[in-house]
Amino acid sequence: RKYRAFQIDGDSMLPIKQGSYVIGEYVLNWEDIKSGQGYIVITQEEGAVFKIVQNNINKNRRLQLISLNPLYKPYEVGIGEVKEVWKFINYFSNELPDVQAGEENNIMHRLLSLENEIKSLRNSSN
Repeated sequence: RKYRAFQIDGDSMLPIKQGSYVIGEYVLNWEDIKSGQGYIVITQEEGAVFKIVQNNINKNRRLQLISLNPLYKPYEVGIGEVKEVWKFINYFSNELPDVQAGEENNIMHRLLSLENEIKSLRNSSN
């Protein structure tokens, strides 16, 4: 088995921060790529990108690359553009996780809960 570390550049895979290192295991047979899992895909145009992959090789000879950050839209690359694929194993960072992201999710959860309570109160008063 071959392993390699890649440094993340950009914010498309938040909460894994820019500057973190992802460890990958070399994938020899690309048909073994499991949809919905993380991979480092090395392409001719973009170099190394860390994404969640949807394997469409048997369907249309393409891989769909999906960012964890919802601000980035998924996109596809043809396997002719792909040089190497590495299965995500782990990552490490010298920065603490962003606490605000967790707080934002908690606030959103509370707002949705309040909204449901208001709807319930309205329905019970009618």
